[in-house]
Amino acid sequence: MDRKLLFFDIDGTLLAGGIPGYIPDSAIHALKTAQANGHYIFINSGRTYSFMPKLIRDFPFDGYICGCGTEVILHGETIFHYEIPKELRFRMKDVLKESNVQGVFEGHSACYYNFEEEFLPPLAHIYESYTKIELPNAVRGFDDPEFAYDKFVIITHEGSDLEKFRSLTENDFQLMGSPEQRPYGFGELVPKQCSKATGIDFVVDYLGLSLEDCYAFGDGPNDLSMLRHVKNSVAMGNSFPEILGETSYVTTPVNRDGIYVALKHFGLI
Repeated sequence: MDRKLLFFDIDGTLLAGGIPGYIPDSAIHALKTAQANGHYIFINSGRTYSFMPKLIRDFPFDGYICGCGTEVILHGETIFHYEIPKELRFRMKDVLKESNVQGVFEGHSACYYNFEEEFLPPLAHIYESYTKIELPNAVRGFDDPEFAYDKFVIITHEGSDLEKFRSLTENDFQLMGSPEQRPYGFGELVPKQCSKATGIDFVVDYLGLSLEDCYAFGDGPNDLSMLRHVKNSVAMGNSFPEILGETSYVTTPVNRDGIYVALKHFGLI
């Protein structure tokens, strides 16, 4: 069987309609047909597993690359999980304070907030969405003794010292996003050892396949590592402008049968 590996971002790629969003019927049909044809379908997301939308977790994907490559799950089993050293994990709380930056630290089963500060509006929005996750003790404070996370998100404002923040994190984390935007900036911090591309490499090696067998689908800046990493890459028609020139194929927007059109184009369904 000529089995292929298909890797999908979530928001703006599989999900239409904003947050919480929905998977278009044409995409559901395309995914199930691809599986029936013998292909593996994977989520490859910046979200950690427990904070993926329920409709994504309930869909029978073969596996998940979570937290920008910090965890890989295959058929319900975690086969890779990068652990940030404890001293470094706890140090990042002080870095946020010293740089006047807000953030949330995201792990496999919990996320961590500083409840001693008033949340900036973008962080309050993230907090509201995370509190809807149906998991026990999923939202915790900075005083949690475990403080086990895989990556973190920052929100900056006019009073943030972004230069200092970069100097204190650049040796250990890669910063993605637009932290300079005003009035609020957004950034995603991932261990330097991990990315959506390294997640794909791990799956490929584990299954004994090759990058030639891989197809990646995305729409945003944090998808670039995987879109540039594989020969067969797909940008959604609704992608950020900087994505559109980086892929081998541009499909229609997610809400206009984009996934179905792309899988049909490549002969996967």
